[in-house]
Amino acid sequence: MQPPDPPTVHRQTNRLGCIVGLGCIMLSIGLILSIAIYTYAAHPTHLSIMSKATPTLTGTFSTPPPKITCTTIPQHKGDKTISITSSGLKRTMLIHLASSYGIQPQALIINYHGYNSTIEHFAHYSNMETEADKAGFVLVFPQGVDNPPSWNAGVGARGPTGDANDIQFTRDMLNFLEKNYCVDTDRVYVTGYSLGGGMAYRVACSLSDRITALATVAGAFYPAPGGCQPAHPIPVLEIHGQADQFAIYNGNPTLMTTSVPVYLHIWLTRDGCSHSSRVIFQRQDVTGIEWGNCVPGVMVEQYKVSDGGHTWPGGGSSATLGYTTHVIDANVVIWNFFRQFSK
Repeated sequence: MQPPDPPTVHRQTNRLGCIVGLGCIMLSIGLILSIAIYTYAAHPTHLSIMSKATPTLTGTFSTPPPKITCTTIPQHKGDKTISITSSGLKRTMLIHLASSYGIQPQALIINYHGYNSTIEHFAHYSNMETEADKAGFVLVFPQGVDNPPSWNAGVGARGPTGDANDIQFTRDMLNFLEKNYCVDTDRVYVTGYSLGGGMAYRVACSLSDRITALATVAGAFYPAPGGCQPAHPIPVLEIHGQADQFAIYNGNPTLMTTSVPVYLHIWLTRDGCSHSSRVIFQRQDVTGIEWGNCVPGVMVEQYKVSDGGHTWPGGGSSATLGYTTHVIDANVVIWNFFRQFSK
C-alpha cells in the first residue's frame, strides 16, 4: 500500500486537531457551567448581589424651555389701557397680558362690553382675565363711544347708528394688535355681553376674514346692515338665560332684536349644520346643546340657563339683571369652545 500524499496527511492531521480543540472548548464550557450552578446552589444571593452592583441612572431631568418665537417688541404683563385713532375718533382698549405672554404667539380674544358700561367695569364683572392668566391668551376689552357708551351693533341698536364706525374701529384695533403684540392671527376670537354680544355678532358677519370663532353671552342680536354675509362658515357658541328681561330669549319686535332660536337657526344654515341636536351638558338649571354635521372645522353650541337673567354665568350677581347661575363659568365654557378652532 502506498503512503497517502503529503497534503492528505496534513488535512487529516488538521481535522484531528480541530476535533481535539473543539472537545477541549466544550469541556471547558461544561466545567464553567458546573462551577456556576454549584456556586448559585451554594450561595443563591450572589447573582442578585451582582445585579445590584449594576449602576442605575437616576436624577431629575428638566424639560427645555419653549423656544422664543415672538418678534414683536416686549410688553409689560398685566393690564394696560391703549388709545388709537380710528375714523377720526380717539378709541380706547384695555389689554390684558398673562404672565406667559411673550414667548410664542398666543390666541387673541376681543370681548365687547354691554350698553352703558366701561372697559374697567366689564373686565371686573366678567372676570375673564382669570381665565386668560390660566389658559395663556391675549385679552382685549374695547371701549364703546357715545354717552352712555354703546356700540353700532346693527339696525335699531341704541346708541350710535352711523356716527361711530365700530367695524372700522375693530379692523384698526386688529391691525394695531397684530403689529405690536405677539398674537396668533389664526386664532382670533370675538365675544361680548348684551349689546356687546350683538357687536361681536356683527363683527363676525363683517370681518369673517379676520375672525376664527364667535361666542356671545346674553346677546342682543340686531339685524346687520346689508345682512350678515360672512365669507366662510364660523363656529358659534351662544350662552343665554331664558328668563332674561333685557335681551329677551324669544326676541323683542319693538327693539328689533332677534330671538335666540331664530339666531341659532340662521347660523345652522350658514354653517351647513344638521338641525338635529344632542345634549352635551345637563346639570341643574343649565343645558348644553350641540349641533353637529356642519361643514368641516365648524360647530354650533348653546348653553341655556332655564332661570338665568341678563347675566354672565359665573360672574358677579345683580338684583337688577336677574339670577346668575354658577353651575358653569362662561369664561371657561367660552375658552374651551374657542380653543378647538384655528384657521
